[in-house]
Amino acid sequence: MVVRVLVFLLFCGLPSLVSAEGESATNGTRIALANFDTDQPLAFPQHWKVHGSEEVARHVYKVVAENGNQYLRAYADKQDVQIGISRSFQPKEFPALQWRWRAKQLPTGANERAVKTNDSVAGVYVIFDSRLVPRAIKYVWSSSLPVGTRFTSPVYWRSRIVVLQSGPTQANEWKLETVNFYHDYKALFGTEPGEVLGFAILTDSDVTNSVAEADYDDFAVLSEAAAAASAEEGTRAAGPLPPAMVGGQ
Repeated sequence: MVVRVLVFLLFCGLPSLVSAEGESATNGTRIALANFDTDQPLAFPQHWKVHGSEEVARHVYKVVAENGNQYLRAYADKQDVQIGISRSFQPKEFPALQWRWRAKQLPTGANERAVKTNDSVAGVYVIFDSRLVPRAIKYVWSSSLPVGTRFTSPVYWRSRIVVLQSGPTQANEWKLETVNFYHDYKALFGTEPGEVLGFAILTDSDVTNSVAEADYDDFAVLSEAAAAASAEEGTRAAGPLPPAMVGGQ
């Protein structure tokens, strides 16, 4: 497993925080990053950068349509390539990230605690502090680890892994996540975070020599008030939030 977050941002500029798809903030509380609605179906998503092989990335990540909605599909067959978007802002201003995802096929035998099994059907990174040696929080959908598990990445000492979902779900079941990465950073690293530099995703299956498939959609950053409102709405709809969700730390 190659350390992806170390050099990803070297390939990307750091624009001010604006929507990747031309949308603006709603009352200063929410800024859309990517919903894939303006992308061409079966194409690689616009505005996203590749760390690794461009050719492999274009096979792994494609925009697809279903029931009138477009989203990003990731299908990795013994592959490992990360894509991301650069966004530069202070985490106190927009401390939360929201997105939807679903697991379609779990990498066989994966366990993020060990280098030799460190594949995830889906992973979302928030990258902080430094373009050369950044810190990162990687939120994962794990094949085997319990929800709420948190630990230092076995492949990069300045990255922390947080398990949000685990195991298979019912067919076509989307999960909405709202994570307060500002609170999580302070809990995981024991200090105030520096600037947020960008976000990345990774669906990989290379070290387990298997297949991983997942879908992603509707990435946005939220203000503290918007994140709290989302958490409250989610609590009413689905009961208590897992530890890694907003308000879990």
